[in-house]
Amino acid sequence: MIDITIIIVTWNCRQYVMDCLASIYRHQVSCSFEIIVVDNNSSDGSVMAVQNTYPAVKIIQNKNNVGFAAANNLAIKNSQSRYIFLLNPDTLIHENTLDCMLEFINNHNSVGAVGPKIINADGSIQYTGMRFPNIRNMIYETLFLDRVFLHSKIFGNHKMLYEDFNTPFPVDYTQGSALMIRRSVLDGSGLLDERYFMYFEETDLCFFIKKLGYEVFYFPGARATHFGGEERGHFSERRLLHYHKSLFQFYRKNYLSKNLLLLRIVIFIRSSIRIFLWSGILLFKPSSAKNTFSILKGYLKTLRLIFTA
Repeated sequence: MIDITIIIVTWNCRQYVMDCLASIYRHQVSCSFEIIVVDNNSSDGSVMAVQNTYPAVKIIQNKNNVGFAAANNLAIKNSQSRYIFLLNPDTLIHENTLDCMLEFINNHNSVGAVGPKIINADGSIQYTGMRFPNIRNMIYETLFLDRVFLHSKIFGNHKMLYEDFNTPFPVDYTQGSALMIRRSVLDGSGLLDERYFMYFEETDLCFFIKKLGYEVFYFPGARATHFGGEERGHFSERRLLHYHKSLFQFYRKNYLSKNLLLLRIVIFIRSSIRIFLWSGILLFKPSSAKNTFSILKGYLKTLRLIFTA
């Protein structure tokens, strides 16, 4: 049995996936691995480019865009490795990343999943959520308290910026853009929940991993560059709608019904505040009208989603 199956799900991101594959093969790796690319019906020639340049890569072609979770599940079912490494196409793997992550998880039997240090294109650390979403943190983020008090253990609890990001530490979940998971854990979890089309599938998986009694760790001894993770990249009508749909699904599945009700109230307040602020930006910065309109439509549709999701 090989050590790692690297799974890359693509949709119309030819150059990203080619650069990602190049970063994997660029470095000498001592562990054994295979790569499976799952293409969600791209129209940009992604599949042909991968086939011509990297014939050893296994390719699964979907006739439709089935989403991130479902596409990953197809690859997992077609793999035989001890570990699964979920990897976004808009990432670059750094030297020793695979070997270091494998060594870490091999040496810590209590760890069910581990994520590397994720950095932006400029070399800065990409900070994302590391504590499961809860009503308290959602309120802090709604009122921007998490941005004012970045390193507070109270207001900044979601991103855990008070931790030392140069040392490993346990988290609730880590980014699905680069996440290594024990196969035994996936066998017990029933794979990723395909009701998540985009966002929160890795959060939901880590929630189950911790319910099984395993730990999830952030491990800075391994690194990956993620181009699509900058915060501004999440602001668009499509992304906002998918994000909130998945957020409601996560609460509905994992929390009590009263928490889902409270979430609806918080999201209503949050969306209303954002609509007001982005309307002001539209008035005073007309040069960004196209992007601002997209964001406004996203929050307006989120208001409707509150009563239907």
